[in-house]
Amino acid sequence: MRRCDYVGMLGACALAVSLGACTKAANSTGAADVTQAIQADEKKWNADFKSKDLEALLSHYSDDAYFVAPGVKPASGSTEIRKTYADGMSDQNFAITFASDKIDVSGSGDMAYARGRFTEKFTDPKTEQVMTDSGSYVTVYKKQSDGSWKAVEDFAAADPDSTKPVEPGRTATRAKMVSF
Repeated sequence: MRRCDYVGMLGACALAVSLGACTKAANSTGAADVTQAIQADEKKWNADFKSKDLEALLSHYSDDAYFVAPGVKPASGSTEIRKTYADGMSDQNFAITFASDKIDVSGSGDMAYARGRFTEKFTDPKTEQVMTDSGSYVTVYKKQSDGSWKAVEDFAAADPDSTKPVEPGRTATRAKMVSF
């Protein structure tokens, strides 16, 4: 091998390594931005559950999303997801909170998933008793054409034996008036 070929090959290798490092650094910065966007979305999503705002809850999903949760049949697309959420929110005791413990972003930066835990409170339709359960979820997000992130797959599974009746609160008793 001639010396100039060797120097040229060495230069090409150095360039490839440095470009790869730049791409990796750019992807890790992008992943941090995506992670922050999803964390912000989860915070808003929890607030939307608390306020029982159906339209706001649906805005977290793409039109072709798929949703599976304990106690309800799978919902495919915005129309079925709307019905599932509307049915759930018709229960005065319905409440959900969730938090991710891991968010991972694809190397291409257009897909991500969040994994975490949820708790739920609802009225059992058979017993009319207020129940609670907890479990795990995985939500797959896809970057939309407007730059937003929407859930395209949303799966939740209750922990075995986690469904329990909510302990009723103590009934209020009237204090006796005592005069001195």
